[in-house]
Amino acid sequence: MSDPCSKDQLTALRHAIDGIDEAICGLLATRIALSHQAQELKLRSRIPTYDPQREIEIQQRYERRWCGASTVARSILNLCRED
Repeated sequence: MSDPCSKDQLTALRHAIDGIDEAICGLLATRIALSHQAQELKLRSRIPTYDPQREIEIQQRYERRWCGASTVARSILNLCRED
């Protein structure tokens, strides 16, 4: 038999995880919108839209916060470049 307390705890943890996922989705949507605005501004100003040094800086910042997060940063950067 399963422990009802454990099931309640698991439900609560899953609910908390779902809330975090919702927050992440909202933040990603905001980041993508801002990134597209920056790309448009660069295009109007005739500045290259791709800045490899900036992307390296972002990946390094992620990595400093959380070891292994540069992979997450690369995924986010790729997502922000897509339409």
